[in-house]
Amino acid sequence: MRRWAPWVAALVIWNLSFDYQLRRAGDAFVAEQLQRWRQGAPVELIRGAFRPQVRRAAALSTGIAAAALAASLYAARRRVPPAHR
Repeated sequence: MRRWAPWVAALVIWNLSFDYQLRRAGDAFVAEQLQRWRQGAPVELIRGAFRPQVRRAAALSTGIAAAALAASLYAARRRVPPAHR
């Protein structure tokens, strides 16, 4: 296995996870704001309500990618014969 493959895989996993979570957070934000608007309540700015969701998505994606990277590096290390370590 190429030495850079686990790093590229972790980057792809991070990106997919981050995009997925942002999509869900965006959908939830829009639904909540539409509900507030229909009720006559003031809507929130994206700056105040969505920014924490972005930070949460980044932190969670980083954890997921780090776990995937650690697992793949561990698996790659176990596959190398002891004489080549």
